[in-house]
Amino acid sequence: MLNSLKNLFRRNLPAKILALIGAVVLWGFVMNDQNPSVNSSFTVPVYTINEPDGYKVSFDVREISLRVRAPRASFASVNAADFKAYLDLADAVEGNNTVKVRTVVPQGFEVIEVSDTVIDVLLEAIMEKTMAVDVQITGNTGVGSALEKIIPSTEIAKIKGTKSNVMKVARLVGYMPLAGNTTDFTSKIKLTPVDGDGEFVGGIDVSPMEIDVTAKIMDGAEKKMISIKPLYSGTTASGYRVSGAVAQPERLEVIGKTEQLGAINEINTETISVDGLSADFTKDVDLVLPEGIIAPNKRVSVRIIITKDQKK
Repeated sequence: MLNSLKNLFRRNLPAKILALIGAVVLWGFVMNDQNPSVNSSFTVPVYTINEPDGYKVSFDVREISLRVRAPRASFASVNAADFKAYLDLADAVEGNNTVKVRTVVPQGFEVIEVSDTVIDVLLEAIMEKTMAVDVQITGNTGVGSALEKIIPSTEIAKIKGTKSNVMKVARLVGYMPLAGNTTDFTSKIKLTPVDGDGEFVGGIDVSPMEIDVTAKIMDGAEKKMISIKPLYSGTTASGYRVSGAVAQPERLEVIGKTEQLGAINEINTETISVDGLSADFTKDVDLVLPEGIIAPNKRVSVRIIITKDQKK
């Protein structure tokens, strides 16, 4: 029996091998015909990994198109979310970087085309800065009253953003409307980062974003134009003397109670040192305001005029 089986197997062996090979080829042909490889495209978002701490990452290409190939039946079990594209920023440095796009596709799929093989990535350092709060008054108080002073809940705030944006910020401004008030009041004002020209600077986080500002209103106030008297002291350079001192402006409108205004005719400046001067000198100085007297501008510019002594 065993010999009969062996003889059966060996009989026409070459023909049987050829027939087996043909069957395999035919099976592959049939299967390929029933489940051929096809191409398709997917639009996928680009994400990043290994972002360095302390930097803002910016890039314009947020989606790419992947063209892939796989047996037609494979597409029935996948969707766009199974295809991924990412940027590895492990080796990125501050400034401009060109980063290769890396892809991940399901098993059995082949990537045959990528719309963007590299993407330009900008890394900008993030920085913080503490700035003084600049409260600007708008409008006026009611009749017979004047703004005595303002009291902000904080005089400093922090700004945060990319280094390039933070360096543009010249002032942190909040606007306080008086709105005709005749008594003390408190308002919540928003702080706005602006550049040297007063233009808004975007991309900046401000903390706190809003502050409370209390306005102290003086009742029964009047206004009066008062002369400004520059004060100076010291010794000029040998052979020179002070021949005059001029404030700009020379007169200033101040506010106060009637009895207070009646008692003053001029307001002094802080004392300016003229030690060693041999030429004209200009300096911004504060006014020395009497108690209860309010001036819209508390600083003036004073020019000290220096003259060379005439030889006798």
